[in-house]
Amino acid sequence: MPGVEDLRARGEIGGRTVQIVETGDVECARYEPAPLPDGWVRIRTQESVISPGTETTLVGKDASNVYLHRRWNPELRLFEQGTPSLEYPVITLGYRAAGEVVESADPRVAVGRRVWGNWRHTEFVSMLADQALAQSMPDGLDWDDAVDIAQMGPICLNAALFGEGAQHGAPAVVYGAGPVGLITAQAVRAMGASIVHVVDRVRSRLDVASNLGLSPVDGSNVDVAAKLKTEHGAEGIPVVWECTGSVDALHDAIRAVRRRGSVVAAGFYQGDSAGLRLGDEFHHNGVKIVSGQIGNPHPSTDKEGLQRMTLDMVTSGSITMGGLPRLRLPVEEVGAAYKAISRPTDVLQVSLTYAH
Repeated sequence: MPGVEDLRARGEIGGRTVQIVETGDVECARYEPAPLPDGWVRIRTQESVISPGTETTLVGKDASNVYLHRRWNPELRLFEQGTPSLEYPVITLGYRAAGEVVESADPRVAVGRRVWGNWRHTEFVSMLADQALAQSMPDGLDWDDAVDIAQMGPICLNAALFGEGAQHGAPAVVYGAGPVGLITAQAVRAMGASIVHVVDRVRSRLDVASNLGLSPVDGSNVDVAAKLKTEHGAEGIPVVWECTGSVDALHDAIRAVRRRGSVVAAGFYQGDSAGLRLGDEFHHNGVKIVSGQIGNPHPSTDKEGLQRMTLDMVTSGSITMGGLPRLRLPVEEVGAAYKAISRPTDVLQVSLTYAH
């Protein structure tokens, strides 16, 4: 992984920047932006949003992210023992961002142009003018929507596509009413599901799902799979999406889907899988589990196609992203921001702001 100076020299960080230090704590550091090459533009971030899943696995003394414990071999595409791929300080956090061009070394891109992207939690980022033109925000798109066009929206639409259309005209189930679950559930509905049940244990999150026109299911003290199969029949639910990263939820998703149905695993699962009993329903019902992760786009599209699809669905009103609740904090208070993410009953997601 590139070091701090490499990232700075390439224009990937500048100004106030979020990093994780050796203790696992999060802080805001400052880095002088590198000179702007010809044909490039510099963007000042307006807003970046913390991922409540991937990024939190990098934080804390007991951080579980596999890149901190093993080395990824890109040729063999497997993790191996040895020097970890990531070491502190880590500045790879962030993929939900949008901002405004403040310096341009290309006459085609004027200062003031608004751009969406998937750069880090950093005040200044540089990119090729062609990329800035391709990722310009259309009129009417606000910052809260723009931050999720490049990555979060595509993550969720990609997961929805891995349902292979089996949900069309049928009930569907999404485990998790976090940002990924809520957006995925809307995409699944837009792709033809007759009803989308969203399972969670946090009342405030279930209320958000209800306000979006989804069907909330409180998973507290109830056998969710039994409840859903009683309602729709043993063969009623052809595909289920798991968006929490909880192995227990993945196991229940397997229980909820019909015989020979599919479970799309969209969560980021950490460590060993205690609670996943593959000799139960998985074995007896012939359930298919497929990874719907964005690192492997659905065969029908690619990253750019998912971004275009996201933009179309947001501007048409098919899905709501920017309207999802968020706590806003200045980037200097990033330590408090990551602590807030650990309180799911109070906070759905956190935006970092870069006012100057």
